[in-house]
Amino acid sequence: MTALREKLPDLEAVIHRLREQVCGTDHFIALAKKYTDIRELTPELLRLFIRKIVVHEKDVKWSKHARQTVEIHYNDIGCVDTQADEAKSAPESA
Repeated sequence: MTALREKLPDLEAVIHRLREQVCGTDHFIALAKKYTDIRELTPELLRLFIRKIVVHEKDVKWSKHARQTVEIHYNDIGCVDTQADEAKSAPESA
């Protein structure tokens, strides 16, 4: 019983973060539904949907073909990890 009482604040914090994430996702989806026919990416649209873009250094400096990680942090939902998706869809080297 004592262990449960000690974990309670941590669990409440996790629940609070999940609720905020759901609310943010709902807001992001509502905004996206307003803009279904985007023909041009304007600065206003970028500010509406994207909070920041982080470009990391290349794995191998001065290489034209080295991988470079780019993170896009969206408003309301945060950074969406696409590296796992890319690894699944990338052809395997033999």
